[in-house]
Amino acid sequence: MFYFKSQCLALGAILFPCAVVFAQQSAESSLLSEVQVSAPKYPQKLSQTGKVISLISRAQLDQMTGKSLAEVLQSQVGISVNGARSAPGSNQEIYVRGANTGHVLLLIDGFPVNDPSHISQVMDWNLLDISSLERIEILKGGQSTLYGSDAMAGVINLVTQKTSSKQVQGNVQVQAGTIGELNTTAQIRGSIAKNQWNVQVRDFVSQGYSAAKDTVGNYEKDGFRQQQVHLAWSRPVGQKSWLEVYHQWNGNKSNLDAGPFVDERDYTAKANSSSIRLQYQYRGLNTSWYLRAFHEIIHREFKNDSTFIAANAWTNFSFSTYHGKSQGLEWYGKWSLGNEFVLLAGTEYRYQNTLQSDYSISAFGRYDSPSLAPEKANQSIWATYATLQKNWQMGGIEVGTRWNKSSNFGDFTTFNINPYVFLSTEWKLFANGYTGFKVPSLYQLYSPYGNSALKPELGSTIEWGISYLNADWSARVVGFQNQVRDGIVFQSKNVDPYGQYVNVSKQSTQGLELEGAYRRGAFNSSLNYTFLDGSITNKFAGKDSTYSSLIRRPAHALVLNFGLRLTSQWQVSLLHHWQARRTDFVYDEALFSVVAKELSPYVWAELQSSYELNKHFHVNLIIKNLYNQKFIESYGYATQPLNAVLALKYRW
Repeated sequence: MFYFKSQCLALGAILFPCAVVFAQQSAESSLLSEVQVSAPKYPQKLSQTGKVISLISRAQLDQMTGKSLAEVLQSQVGISVNGARSAPGSNQEIYVRGANTGHVLLLIDGFPVNDPSHISQVMDWNLLDISSLERIEILKGGQSTLYGSDAMAGVINLVTQKTSSKQVQGNVQVQAGTIGELNTTAQIRGSIAKNQWNVQVRDFVSQGYSAAKDTVGNYEKDGFRQQQVHLAWSRPVGQKSWLEVYHQWNGNKSNLDAGPFVDERDYTAKANSSSIRLQYQYRGLNTSWYLRAFHEIIHREFKNDSTFIAANAWTNFSFSTYHGKSQGLEWYGKWSLGNEFVLLAGTEYRYQNTLQSDYSISAFGRYDSPSLAPEKANQSIWATYATLQKNWQMGGIEVGTRWNKSSNFGDFTTFNINPYVFLSTEWKLFANGYTGFKVPSLYQLYSPYGNSALKPELGSTIEWGISYLNADWSARVVGFQNQVRDGIVFQSKNVDPYGQYVNVSKQSTQGLELEGAYRRGAFNSSLNYTFLDGSITNKFAGKDSTYSSLIRRPAHALVLNFGLRLTSQWQVSLLHHWQARRTDFVYDEALFSVVAKELSPYVWAELQSSYELNKHFHVNLIIKNLYNQKFIESYGYATQPLNAVLALKYRW
């Protein structure tokens, strides 16, 4: 039976997620207002923050078995993921509230994760999946005060499953899909003496389908393979301290096509990442502090062999490698000052570098592009930050600031203010203000098109809203406006190297997020709607050029979900996701220019059902694209047809 947690009203600005966490729980389970999140840098009750936070629990993720991380995020309010429903291994671009992809920071267990070798420093989302996660925490608005660069529009924190105090427990899961998918995951964790550990391995293979839209009926299937290893170890150190060490390795290999509507039969991509994360924490009566360090290596390579040459190919052979390294060290502490005052203060250092090279062979011979070497292509940033939080019976407020010193462009600061007020036991009003920043990528600084005079992109966010909750209904409405100045764009030139990155862009995005949920007995339903409107203004040679910023992003999106628990063991749900018209921009070789292509609206539907055979066996079935819609996410590329994924999980 599903039970609603009536005291979720204490969550205020974040009450809606508590109303749509449709985990199967008993009436005796702890109130969701007591659930703790780790995104604010330390375990904190949801009832003690006024920020807009959404949670996706492990129980929800279990019901989403068969979906990628991008597919899970795609149905969240305010988030659009281009490529989530394309061929496995396709490029995925995640937009939060219409902002650029590089303005969303990915965290794993609170540690920043990005790719220094990427033009926008974004992580390859194909390297990640949901099988090792305990939950997903989504924070909207600028979070640079706590998390620094990239957190201009929001933060997505992936919380992994931790070690276990039980002697031994584990699970094995096998899932198969109708488009040639086979996914095998095994996990075992336990405790020996005071040592707690967790080991998980995963192998995913998909025969796939053509990534490019097949116009003749004989395009090659573009397969994809992903492998992962996750290791965790922890133990107490004395009576008040705890040490945790995590290692994660992710790798994938995918077949690529030559472009929109163009098949390619020997173009492959490989990527892998290896990371080590360490955390030492001390917890006293009114004081706790944390020491964190991380080291991450990411390697990507692209090879286009000469066995098959696409019709539009400029070269017969090409090979490119991209290598990035990220390191960081951070110390921060939390102090309870009495009278519901909490102080958080810390300092951190981050460093990154990249090594990049590529060459190609054509009818004119071999050409080697200028390489990037770590000795030149590196940057570091040191920061100190502090927040002060005050809670009382009728609400609370948090204020904070961050001082940053970069190795490239000097000092700058950010701030946040997050007040909220309970108007009654059912209504809550909140308003938040943030500033944020994103440092230029190493490619934008040091490549042949680079500009060492680049400044960081600076942003500001204002959001306001109201929320309502009673025993059966919940709702939240949030309005927001994001502003970005000194945005970095590529400016074409008539002389070698025919282009350079410059700070000439201003971006404005405003919108509305509406969420609602109803539950009664075994029935539950939820709805979310996102409206976006945005523009970009670039100033070249004294002239302004203004156009819509919603490239590949819909101005309107609606998600409706119905769930029903048929018995104590069997539940079903039906999801519909409508996306309005979008605009894509592609290069037209006949016109030698970029042209706009309008993408039609579509409805994506999913039917999901899960059944608990007993305490050991769990079966989950999900049918995607239920109505077999022929839709487009990116012009000239294919999307998922009607398909199904069946998963069997055994736990002990």
